Amino acid sequence: MSVEWKRRFWSTTISGYIGVVLRLLLGLILFRQMFSELTSAEFGFWALLWSLFGYGILLDFGFGFTAQKAVAEKTAVGDTPGLSRLLSTIFWTYVFMSLVLLTIFLCIRSPFLKGMSVHPEDMSEFGQAYLVFFIGLSIMFPLGLFPEILRGLQRSDLANWIGIGSTLLNFSFILWGLKADWPFPVLMGASVITSAMQNLAAAIISVRKLPGLSLSPRLFDWRSVRVQMGFSLVAYLITFSNLVMAKSDQLVISLTIGVSAVVIYQAGFKMGEMLNTFSVQLQGMLSPAAASLRASGDDEGLKQLLMQSSRITFLLVTPLYVLSAVYLEPLISILTGMKSVPHSTWWIGQVLLLAVYSSQLTNSCSKRVMMMCGKEKKLLAMSIGDALANVVLSIILAYQFGVLGVSIGTLVPTMLVGWFWIVPLTLKTLDVKFFDFIKFHFQGTTLPLLAFGVVIAALVIWIPAARDSDFIALGWRGIICMVPLMILGFPTIRSITR
Repeated sequence: MSVEWKRRFWSTTISGYIGVVLRLLLGLILFRQMFSELTSAEFGFWALLWSLFGYGILLDFGFGFTAQKAVAEKTAVGDTPGLSRLLSTIFWTYVFMSLVLLTIFLCIRSPFLKGMSVHPEDMSEFGQAYLVFFIGLSIMFPLGLFPEILRGLQRSDLANWIGIGSTLLNFSFILWGLKADWPFPVLMGASVITSAMQNLAAAIISVRKLPGLSLSPRLFDWRSVRVQMGFSLVAYLITFSNLVMAKSDQLVISLTIGVSAVVIYQAGFKMGEMLNTFSVQLQGMLSPAAASLRASGDDEGLKQLLMQSSRITFLLVTPLYVLSAVYLEPLISILTGMKSVPHSTWWIGQVLLLAVYSSQLTNSCSKRVMMMCGKEKKLLAMSIGDALANVVLSIILAYQFGVLGVSIGTLVPTMLVGWFWIVPLTLKTLDVKFFDFIKFHFQGTTLPLLAFGVVIAALVIWIPAARDSDFIALGWRGIICMVPLMILGFPTIRSITR
């Protein structure tokens, strides 16, 4: 298991990228189709319910991440009975929570529908869709444990492929239902069922890969979870603080400047969000790999995991950031449909891109590894400090510089916390000197990045992209820039699996 992450690195990364691209493309097609086929009331109600599903992560209470860590650690040392007690306790706790939540939502169905100003003629149909959604949600929630078990087994690639299959099924059935004019509750049922199949498939595969595992209610033992409760709580609070950072800027803008100004921010924010989405696929297997290595006492393997994954992130995310920054204006136009991108939006996009890039270099790999090395409390302090500084600084700067000030309020804490808090903690934990850390990152990456820089500089000078360039015009430029980088950087990329 100590080298399992190397064998699965590329299958995990590639399947992750395929899943992201597929969700983006099919999501865009489905969004437009639903927008045109559903009534405004149906579309709004659909969006509202699925947005509530997005907040379901807060009901996890960190147990999902705890399960991932426990599976990696206990399979590394062969403690199947202990793993059965822990996972049984988490699973049946989720079942109990699901039943409680279902009861609550069934009781508030009528007030909820009235509070959403559902028209009387839609009340019956929307009420049925409401029931279908929350009954399905109560089934999906406990089964959500099993994708985490797969990740703990260092089979994130399987979880990704299952997710890809679920995405294709969901897209196919919803599109079929829209074309066939299915009733709204049936359409909701198709969406919920195809989404739940992802967790069901993960459950079947997980049980087969852990033949000695039992999830019998008789194994319920709260003491087994109590040992992990501190870690679960910290993981939950870190998730919550990250959610605050992700959502607070829009609220700050609405309260200090006005809700209409959120549009200006969102247009610039979108490219940073896209860069982050593509970048995190490189780190999908770090947490379970780090937990397994630490449980096995392989400190050298742990160090190698962080250093190599961090260098690959530096090599691949740097050109993505530069391309996004250089061609930001036409990219914003493509993503938002804006014919003319305001200067303020361009600057907001540049600031947020830099914030995401800095976070990828300092946080992305380090946090995932440190979380499994007993440093979760320090990471919590960093996350809370980052979130508070983000909110406070954004409010102060919003009054001074408007929407741009809010984005600067995100950038400054991100860079300070990352470079002067997270990086030093990581180097100290792994006993790595800063000079050796930097030197390792530039070994095998300097020449590829220089070649990339020369090509993109030549394009900018002699074949500049127009402000209204389409996807094809930007795409061939990106390919030309990335080809020499990938050729020259191939030995470095390949080294991660050796």
